[in-house]
Amino acid sequence: MKHFAIPIIAAILACTLYVTSPNPYPNEINGMKIYGQYLKPLIPRKSDTAQVVQVLGSDERLELKDWKILALYYCAEDILTCSQGSRNDLLDTLEVTPKHRISLHRFKFPTVFSRSIGSVSEINVICDIYADEFGLEYWVVSEDFPVSEDSPSHRKGDLLMIRYGPRRATVQGRVQNQQSEDAGHD
Repeated sequence: MKHFAIPIIAAILACTLYVTSPNPYPNEINGMKIYGQYLKPLIPRKSDTAQVVQVLGSDERLELKDWKILALYYCAEDILTCSQGSRNDLLDTLEVTPKHRISLHRFKFPTVFSRSIGSVSEINVICDIYADEFGLEYWVVSEDFPVSEDSPSHRKGDLLMIRYGPRRATVQGRVQNQQSEDAGHD
């Protein structure tokens, strides 16, 4: 009987830790708290493809009523090599894109977010990126851009996407620039 009690107690403890584990993205904006509802317990650079499938039902994307969720995977080698064949790669980033226009034009991001500039070349849009040390990024359109066949129109201040990525190193309390990390991978 003692042999059966140990695995049962271990399972109960594991479930308790799972349920009470804190949100790795504590700075989510009210009204856009996606992690706990759709992404929990996925953690970039710790979760793998199998876990992504358990949570999202697919290894790539999940379509919801108001959001599109895309899973991107970490690859230490050449990105083309890593994306070929069935592998159990580590999750790198979860991109969440709104299906409807969300304006953050008058929203003031808390000071826990640093601001940088980025672009999405596929749709030729420039964004203000608000990032915290936990790997949470809000990509907000910096300037109006017109409607095209490939993409909808976005106005300045519109939310383009939310990225849930790995925790970042901080420098004097500010988020380290992602470009310095990427520079070593060229």
